[in-house]
Amino acid sequence: MWVVTAFVLVLFATLTWEPLKDEVRHRSGFHRVESHADAIRFAARESGQDANLLAAIMLAESGGRVDAVSPVGALGLYQLMLPTAVERARVLGLAEPTRDDLLSNPLLNARLAANYLKWLSRRYGGDLEAILVAYNAGPGRLKQWMEPDGSFAAWSERRRKEGGSAVLAYAARVLAWRDEFAERGVIAPPVDFPPLPAEPAVIVEHSLYGPPEPPARGD
Repeated sequence: MWVVTAFVLVLFATLTWEPLKDEVRHRSGFHRVESHADAIRFAARESGQDANLLAAIMLAESGGRVDAVSPVGALGLYQLMLPTAVERARVLGLAEPTRDDLLSNPLLNARLAANYLKWLSRRYGGDLEAILVAYNAGPGRLKQWMEPDGSFAAWSERRRKEGGSAVLAYAARVLAWRDEFAERGVIAPPVDFPPLPAEPAVIVEHSLYGPPEPPARGD
């Protein structure tokens, strides 16, 4: 009898260990992000973006690790490519950031990412799913994906019918985490922002004059 009991206990531990590890990892990521609450709130106020959305993007991009570097060279809490960070710093009137700056200065990384999110928000008329897909894959790549379908809505509907998309799953995950951060209440209460006006014509297309798009993370 004890052999059967031992087998059942081992089987139970095996089946529950991986989900338990995933849950612990998930919770530790929330705590790391919340340790940057002051930087997130400052960046949110400056850019007019939802602080909980900024927190969720940080969780998805770096898990709250200041020194995170991706295989394609994205840097820091918000996994910014250096050319994009330089462009956003110029818009904010800040000194040109270095690679080391992006890997050591949480407030700077958050401010640049929030300003980029503001730019994307204007470009996509406040459509959060499109904004997050563009943040993850790059607006140039999203434009290429959308062209055969004529719109983001048509492209996303087709991709769902075909079985889904990694970038759409990313957007859904970020939105779910935004709501979870709001429920936790550490960063900020939930906020509904009005639609942003269209981006001024002086902003040029990234694909022509701005920083290059990072490699795709998966459509």
